[in-house]
Amino acid sequence: MKTVSVKRFWLVPAAVSAAVLLLLLSGCLEKTLVWSPDGNRAAVIAQGALYLCDADGNLSPRLVPDVYQAAWLSDSQQLVLARKHSVDKWAPLARTLGPERVGKVASEAESLWKQLETGGKWGILTMELGKKKDQAVLKIFLREHYGDALRAKVSAGEWDELKSVQAEISELVMARIVGEQIQPGTLLHEGLERINDLRVSPGDRAVAFTTDMALDNDKECRLLLARIDATGAVTVAEHTGTYPDWTADGRALAYVQALGGTKDDLRLGTLVSREVLDENGQNRIAEKPAELAGLLFGKASRVRCLQDGRILFNSGEFNLPVAANDAGVERDNLFAWDPARQATLVRMVPREEEENLPKNLTFFEVSPDEKQVLVGTFKGHVCLLTLATGEVQEIQAGVKDNLQGAPVWRKSGEFTYTRRTVTKDGRKPVREAEVILRSGKTEKVLSQSWPDAMVNELFSSEERK
Repeated sequence: MKTVSVKRFWLVPAAVSAAVLLLLLSGCLEKTLVWSPDGNRAAVIAQGALYLCDADGNLSPRLVPDVYQAAWLSDSQQLVLARKHSVDKWAPLARTLGPERVGKVASEAESLWKQLETGGKWGILTMELGKKKDQAVLKIFLREHYGDALRAKVSAGEWDELKSVQAEISELVMARIVGEQIQPGTLLHEGLERINDLRVSPGDRAVAFTTDMALDNDKECRLLLARIDATGAVTVAEHTGTYPDWTADGRALAYVQALGGTKDDLRLGTLVSREVLDENGQNRIAEKPAELAGLLFGKASRVRCLQDGRILFNSGEFNLPVAANDAGVERDNLFAWDPARQATLVRMVPREEEENLPKNLTFFEVSPDEKQVLVGTFKGHVCLLTLATGEVQEIQAGVKDNLQGAPVWRKSGEFTYTRRTVTKDGRKPVREAEVILRSGKTEKVLSQSWPDAMVNELFSSEERK
């Protein structure tokens, strides 16, 4: 693969404005509805569970609880599911954490216990602990290992709180449609960090997924790889963006990686490609990735690979030096790393079309025929970009209120999106939005028969936690 050397001596402009920072670091829409490759059904993630619906919007009963991410395999019968469950025992937590992290928890717990033994007060000692996302893990360890001795050192109210503490484990699991049910299969991975994105490889040999870098670091991700037929994931890279993709041959992953190991909000990064599977589909992670392009890093960086070898990615475009008064006008653009061109980076959005797209392009998806790109935002903005011409068609304008639910392709020329309900007579509608299936200029409502509570939870203007 042709590569471009990425020089590591850039300086981050100190004058970059808060507006640009928000643009580059903003979050991304979640796929609450994901179509199967054959387009016959969609996985619907709502009210803490997985449902299925068909192309007419007929919704199944609740099938799998506690699911928050789903990706289909190519046979449209199997899925990879990210789900979560709570535990209040140390044994499953220790298995999930692994020996190194267990040792750190034990050391921290011993230090806190010694302070309690010498007269320290639980409320004071745990004041700082309350700011940590892994506080539940430490409390469960203390509760189980010190038991009655710990109970004697805390107040009745503090002990009641300790008794109720639970930790949340995320797991990645295979599943298969059997009749009208979904049957869980192989457990691929489990961990405390939330799973942010799933990408099944061409050929269905493996799944790449990202998690938060750590419980106390959700500004960047860890990229992992799991074979779909075996338990246990391996780390491909750390300090990455959320949304990687597989190259067309199914052997390498393309992703954005931050330069350096800090958690700074604003820093530089690289678009890279790394071989992770051999010709037989077995794990073989290259020692180093191939560096393809430099960009400003953001956790929501998204990469999509095309069959012709091009790699699409979103990025802000900066010229240095930059005046403080000029920094706020920057916007995302869509670029292609093209191995067939001498100048390997190609801007996909012409200057005259930029204003027709939202400033933030952290959600985009390529159509199955790779002719169009579907763009969505938290504000409900939905656009279509034609790659060959750069023409932009606006499907729905963005507004002030948030509007959840990512637009998703069903097949080429047909996609679903969240359409806001028009307010009449100044009164808030019972249903704030509906799921729309759009084919050409024809639209039909898929969610018409869905319960009001489900629709409003999925697509409410209130941001989901």
